[in-house]
Amino acid sequence: MKAHPAYGPSRIARKGAVYTLVAIILLLVIGNIFFSQSRRTTHESFVAVEERVRTVNGFLDALEEDSGRAAYIAGFRTLIAMEQHVTSTGRFLSNPDATFRQIFLNGTYNGTNFVIMENSTFSEYLARVQYEAAMQGILFNVTVLNITLWQTDPWHLLVNYTLELNVTDGRGMAKWSVNQTLVGTIPIADIRDPLYSVNTNGRLQRTIRPTNATLFVDDTGNRNDTTALQIHFNNSLYAALGRGPKILDRFANITNDSVYGIESLVDINELATQGIAAHSAATVVDYKYFNGTPVVATACNIQNLPARIKFDSTDLVRYNIAGTLNYTIC
Repeated sequence: MKAHPAYGPSRIARKGAVYTLVAIILLLVIGNIFFSQSRRTTHESFVAVEERVRTVNGFLDALEEDSGRAAYIAGFRTLIAMEQHVTSTGRFLSNPDATFRQIFLNGTYNGTNFVIMENSTFSEYLARVQYEAAMQGILFNVTVLNITLWQTDPWHLLVNYTLELNVTDGRGMAKWSVNQTLVGTIPIADIRDPLYSVNTNGRLQRTIRPTNATLFVDDTGNRNDTTALQIHFNNSLYAALGRGPKILDRFANITNDSVYGIESLVDINELATQGIAAHSAATVVDYKYFNGTPVVATACNIQNLPARIKFDSTDLVRYNIAGTLNYTIC
């Protein structure tokens, strides 16, 4: 008997081939869906990691810029606190650098708290940064490793601070551990001069304000014009003449010359009004006048200047008097 055509071997073979082809197609479709989803998940994960890395990087960049402003605020207030301390105690500081670092970080010195430092210390700033970082899902730990002070010009104090930074994204996607040295710039203008504060028992306080004068005596055409010098003297201004004590040395009563030194001129009439005995025979250059043994003036009765302005021989060139104005030997 012949097999029915509908159930012949060729028919069965064709059906098997169709089923196999359909199965392969289904597998390909399912595989494509799976791998597309996998690629999409991988891409999304990569984007998420990239975004968190950018967030942490942005946080570190902002810290570098913002910490300089915080160092300026903390540093300027630290100088004010230091001057308040020497005024209230009537004593100079034995180690101004160490005193600065202590007040800058913690707002205290020898157990004394300074109102001016409230919410302004550098440590408080770093604590606020830590809190703000947590709000962004960033774990931030910082340690101040070192603080150094230096100058590159007479009118600014630079504070170098080295920070140990440990920054971790809250999801564990990014992590940094690094030591970074940054710098803050602190102007000394408007700080009260400790040389005056201590040496006058706080009765005569002199605020540091730089002079605009570049030439104190204009002798063009034998004019003998001392207007600039008199403005400098009458307004109690400061000059940077490449000598004298720099700002931190003034807190320690160190009167050695420095290229970053500053100086002003003492008005003995001001001292007299405060009941302070004047050294009438001394040069009026402040750090020489307030020396334990005041430097004796050698130039008196200087032409076109008040008689109370007296200098020693080394001052005459600095103030453009030598070879310009007449004076008598004291």
